[in-house]
Amino acid sequence: MERHGDSGKVLIADDHPLFREALRQVVAVTLPDHIVLQASSLGESEAVADVGEFDLVLLDITMPGMDGFNGLVHLRNIFPATPIIIVSADESIETIREAMTLGAWGFIPKSMDATQMAAAVRRVLAGEVFIPVDLTEGAAGHDRYQVDEEFRNGYAALTAQQRKVLEMVVLGKSNKVIAYEINVAEGTVKSHVSAILHKLKVSSRTQAALNAAKLIGRTRA
Repeated sequence: MERHGDSGKVLIADDHPLFREALRQVVAVTLPDHIVLQASSLGESEAVADVGEFDLVLLDITMPGMDGFNGLVHLRNIFPATPIIIVSADESIETIREAMTLGAWGFIPKSMDATQMAAAVRRVLAGEVFIPVDLTEGAAGHDRYQVDEEFRNGYAALTAQQRKVLEMVVLGKSNKVIAYEINVAEGTVKSHVSAILHKLKVSSRTQAALNAAKLIGRTRA
């Protein structure tokens, strides 16, 4: 595999050549100086992992070898610090919720046009979470999506400031925006987020946001 020095890299993993080209054009707009590598299966995605760090992965969860969400979990382990955005024709709330819970940083429906996709990618690169729907809609009454007791206990242990930061994370705001709105340094917000994840016993900002959205919504109802 050819190496590309210190250039930024993006992986587009989708088994449809025409759609890969469409995504390449989106990347050209959002990350014009980055090298784009492409894969059409989970195996090909694994093969490019030795090229180095990636700044973004655009992933189709139905391409060959993915085995449902198992492929996402596998790639999440290979690229633990890389934003992974799911790009899918399946726009059901259940699919979006599952993808975000398992570590995706964003979910882009294939029905979006290029301009909308580029805007979504920019939001994720800015540290926000992008989803096309309200994942709390219809959540009540479905046991599968109940917040567990451990999360509730962690939420109860948060300080007032940490709860405020968490509520802003739920709204998809970046650390920079949160810092500006509550008038603290961005580093302070990062420390708050780390403490929040530790108390809630979750591994990602996305997991914290999804569970908190359900909990906060029910508390305020």
